[in-house]
Amino acid sequence: MTSRQRILLVDDDPIMRELASEKLRAADYDVALAEDGAAALEILRRDGADLVISDLEMPIMDGFKLTETIRAEESLAQTPVIVVTASDHADAVDRAFAAGATSFLAKPINWTLFSQAVMFVLRASNDQHALIAARDLAEAGAKFKDGLMSVMSHELRTPLNAIIGFGQLLTDQFEKQSDPVHKEYAEYIVDGGRRLLRNISDMLLASEARSGPIKIDETEACLEDVLEEARALASNAVKTARAEIRLNIQNRNLEFRCDVSLMARAIANLIENAATFSPRGSEITLGAALTKKGDLAVMVKDQGPGVPEDKLAELAAPFTKSDMSLRRSKGGLGLGLPLTHAIAAAHGGKLHLQSRENEGVKALVVLPASRLIGVAASGNASNAA
Repeated sequence: MTSRQRILLVDDDPIMRELASEKLRAADYDVALAEDGAAALEILRRDGADLVISDLEMPIMDGFKLTETIRAEESLAQTPVIVVTASDHADAVDRAFAAGATSFLAKPINWTLFSQAVMFVLRASNDQHALIAARDLAEAGAKFKDGLMSVMSHELRTPLNAIIGFGQLLTDQFEKQSDPVHKEYAEYIVDGGRRLLRNISDMLLASEARSGPIKIDETEACLEDVLEEARALASNAVKTARAEIRLNIQNRNLEFRCDVSLMARAIANLIENAATFSPRGSEITLGAALTKKGDLAVMVKDQGPGVPEDKLAELAAPFTKSDMSLRRSKGGLGLGLPLTHAIAAAHGGKLHLQSRENEGVKALVVLPASRLIGVAASGNASNAA
């Protein structure tokens, strides 16, 4: 340590103050003395202390009141307090801890234990201060990161939208000129811009989900419209995988309340995952039905290698992949399932994953029956979930 630690010793017995202060100074502590709680508070407020050792029974202000006051004042609240009490006052210890005492010593004092107790409490206090400092630093870093993410999202979206827009104009122009080669190049620009914009949006949404529930813009929606928007969002991944989507929808015209863009995005994430991790040319099942409880279940099932049951819980964790190295064979941020989970939760629903190795993955977004419009919970029950 660069400086001696300061201990405030509070006792109305001058002999006790003398004996204890000698022990503390011999252990190389800086010691301040007070004969009652009121005097101790003045010293604390003026000079501070790393530790307070206080008798409980004192005139003017006793140790109980002193401890309570220390805990009540923000600038002093983290100061550890060791109370000293007569051994036949058992209930006093409970009162002292209720007031906020850190530890206690019984009279008559065992001076060897006294020195060890002081050292232990100071060490624990130093560790606590270090943890608080680390927590504050982490919170400041997280706040800065979230702010930077928000600013970067705005600053990147503007030029990306321009790139996508002009890329689309080039695509249309080359198509009119019957120039398939340059049209393909322009399509690469548009596709790359859209994927980058999607990744930025996903990162911003993940940052929001980490801070708390995602805010939703709730409207009435038709199930078929939401599923069609989800298919459109995932169309590139489905096309690249040469996959085929098989629909199994109980009631296409079913209406429910949701944030349409977020719900479509959640389902698109599931379709993209299914396309990415299934063999080329596989069939992806997109289904929707009411459960026995009357909830709405939207299902996406793939024909991929599946996941062992004990690994399913890991899939909803951010950035989870079997290989996150730069040489991994599958692209993406690994945020699809965590974001789908967060979006479902924001709607009062849940994401369920079912799988066995070599049997594919079945993902279910289940929304509560309270979100359905004009549907009786017992009406059109199904075994979808």
